[in-house]
Amino acid sequence: MQKFEIKRGHGKTLENGGLKSLMEEEFKTVEENGTLLTSSFKALTKIEVDFVSITEIHVETETDLTATPEDSLESHQAYNRFMESVTSFNAKQRIDRAKARAKREAKAAAEKEIAIAKQTKVVEEKGTDKEITENENEEVPDEESGNEETKS
Repeated sequence: MQKFEIKRGHGKTLENGGLKSLMEEEFKTVEENGTLLTSSFKALTKIEVDFVSITEIHVETETDLTATPEDSLESHQAYNRFMESVTSFNAKQRIDRAKARAKREAKAAAEKEIAIAKQTKVVEEKGTDKEITENENEEVPDEESGNEETKS
């Protein structure tokens, strides 16, 4: 499912059946199962919309690849009209916001990975310090006496 942000202040209009009425306007018939709304329209064989919060929805779609170009075009236009009425963002703004979200998530994942690597390094260094203190009482063999090289 794809996540979409809803413009600030617009989410309240989607509560209490507002989202369902917008879907019915665009796709006519809508099945409701809790917060999940399902419908279909021409080449759009299934569209599922989950109202997560007043700031976010999740959308999953399935399309008929064998549909006529006219049906595909009408379905695509209906989908874009619906998404714009729900999120209050046009297609370009939705794409830009999705890119920004992906960038933030990637940065957060990288920072988390770095933090884990630092913790692992600290644990390894502590383990090395512990080994050194345990081995301090042992005699260290002389490198020159144990490593004789023959010259030819």
